[in-house]
Amino acid sequence: MQNNNFNKLYESEKYLVGHIFENAYLIEKDTGKTTLIGEFYGEPSCAIISPNNEWCIVGGFTLKIWTEDEVFEIKDDNLYWACKFKQVDINKVEILIDPWADNSSIWELNIQTKEYKKLMDFDNYKKQQYTDEIEW
Repeated sequence: MQNNNFNKLYESEKYLVGHIFENAYLIEKDTGKTTLIGEFYGEPSCAIISPNNEWCIVGGFTLKIWTEDEVFEIKDDNLYWACKFKQVDINKVEILIDPWADNSSIWELNIQTKEYKKLMDFDNYKKQQYTDEIEW
């Protein structure tokens, strides 16, 4: 996909995931095959691809999980405005919800089961000035 408006969110040795405005895409680097992951309200803000390239997740207003079999969307008010992902094992990620929002928190999501649970509130950046460098 050749487009000057493409914003890369994450890259593995096999895939590139990013967005053009409110649409998220997964691109297979060797072939150029492009898969639409889905449309977001507002631009997606984060993504991660599994180390074995079997799934990726894109976050923003909602969460969208891509596998070769499906694209699955999670809409939950508690998970609005996912800001960052951190992989904790082969099928689990931690999700940081907007550190400046009232619902700022850290959640754990199992990619296979789609189950998620809140790990903790995250108040470290509330009432602080915005920064791209977030420690969590």
